[in-house]
Amino acid sequence: MLNSNVLRKRSATLVIAFFLAAFAISQAEANKSGALPPGKGRDLVVGTCTLCHSASIILQNRMTREAWDETITWMQEEQGLWELEAADRKTILDYLASRQGVEHKIKKDSGKRTNSMYEFDYKPNPL
Repeated sequence: MLNSNVLRKRSATLVIAFFLAAFAISQAEANKSGALPPGKGRDLVVGTCTLCHSASIILQNRMTREAWDETITWMQEEQGLWELEAADRKTILDYLASRQGVEHKIKKDSGKRTNSMYEFDYKPNPL
């Protein structure tokens, strides 16, 4: 028979493990949509895109509608993304172009971009 100290330690360990698992699950669910801005098509983007990668990948990129379209085509040809229905593809592109387009948050003093497909909005390195 186990003494009461061992039982208390095991109970405490199980309670801590339960709360850590619950926290990890809630964080994973929150990270699926990340901080994607609200808007028409957001749920479709989350449901389609975050099956393969986190929303952080989307948030790190700023592209034109054409570049987003090329990226989706690349994902379909090279990464196994299924063929999207025309209406769904349009909704996703509308959302990405309006919320993660190049015209958003590009500073006037940021200089000329060298890669026309991707537009990044990284904070300058403070070093």
